[in-house]
Amino acid sequence: MAAGVDTFHAGQVAPRPLGRKLTQDLDCEVCVVGAGFAGLWTARALARRGFEVVVIEAARVGSGATGRNAGFVGPGYAERLDGLIARVGLDHARELWALSRQGVELVRAAVHGGRIAGTEPVGGHLMVRRTDEERAAHREADRLRRQFGTPVDVWRARDVRGVLRSPHYFQALYFPEAFHINPLALAFGLAEELERAGVRIFEETEALRADLNGVRKHVATSGGRVRAKHVVLASGVPTGRVWPAVARGVIPVSTFIGVTEPLGEKLDAAVQFPGAVSDLRRAGHYFRRIAGDRLLFGTGITTRRSVPGGLAGTLALEIGDIFPDLAGANIEHAWAGTMAYAVHRMPQIGQIKPGVWLAAAFGGHGLNTTAIAGELVASGIADADERWKLFAPFGVVRIGGPLGRIGVQASYWHMRLKDRMEERKARNAAAVRAPARGEPAT
Repeated sequence: MAAGVDTFHAGQVAPRPLGRKLTQDLDCEVCVVGAGFAGLWTARALARRGFEVVVIEAARVGSGATGRNAGFVGPGYAERLDGLIARVGLDHARELWALSRQGVELVRAAVHGGRIAGTEPVGGHLMVRRTDEERAAHREADRLRRQFGTPVDVWRARDVRGVLRSPHYFQALYFPEAFHINPLALAFGLAEELERAGVRIFEETEALRADLNGVRKHVATSGGRVRAKHVVLASGVPTGRVWPAVARGVIPVSTFIGVTEPLGEKLDAAVQFPGAVSDLRRAGHYFRRIAGDRLLFGTGITTRRSVPGGLAGTLALEIGDIFPDLAGANIEHAWAGTMAYAVHRMPQIGQIKPGVWLAAAFGGHGLNTTAIAGELVASGIADADERWKLFAPFGVVRIGGPLGRIGVQASYWHMRLKDRMEERKARNAAAVRAPARGEPAT
């Protein structure tokens, strides 16, 4: 049975048989805890360097955020460029950004030319503005091109609305290097490659406790212990049993995704752009065409982990608000995905003590960043490569328990309110300008 069977992704890939459970003690060079993207990419990079690797997973390969996300692959992190530069300075930010682009290329190389069945990559990503600020769009594009070496084009509002028939959208930045895929297919493909390379993956094998001191580390499960020289903690939202400090530095944040019924010509009338689309709000919408004439649509950020009642209806209403031509479209699949965020909205990557490595907290921007995290951890173990230290300013910072979660949720509500006020102001300004230009009011 496929992981995440309630998602649309699962129905588009061949089911993965249940893997074996750990039932005895064993020894290896590296034990990777977690079989999401971070663990799979790390195991792959280590195996390619000749290491004997064991992966243990509490549930199934790709069963967490890895197999439940929207499948967007593009440069950057959950933290925006302005915040990144303010934290570490321009030169350091440029190095981090370059790593994020390398992560994109690692994913592209893995899926290019149908190497992994079912991934179905489609190129291009539009980041659309919901306020009319063409000069700001050009400034951002110029910065990305000149200071960060990233190909990007500015689309004017009329170009955007030519392919996205929505009164809410104005200018956009177009990233030609970005693409979208079926993420669960990628996870299954990576796992199959690892198994062919001799990596042992144990599913339904939860790490219950660990002794991470000394030269030889021990990770205990209900069925046996794994003894290894190196341990990589790569679980999405850690339970705190193996390394409590890591769990205290991560907050689970959920978002919601739905996939419509087949829409036929209605979708063509509303969404003609084939690539990925997201708006620039912190908790904004993101969507893409899939399976020909369906729309995958995501929205929302919450620190609650439960799926709200009536989710499909809520998603349908939001789609209808953005695209009037799609009002009344039925949502056939709706699900939640829980991501791991750190307070600084950057990944936690690196060595936290001799022989103990961390690759976590990718904050909803994990397809490219997990790939580069795997390379950094593997090269750190194999070659004493210290590029992982670029992430040292973004270490484990305690969230603050329930009060910290309340604070995070409150900050998102504040940002959403601010976004709505700015959008209302932009629509009013556009309505005033339109008669003078002979254009229809938006």
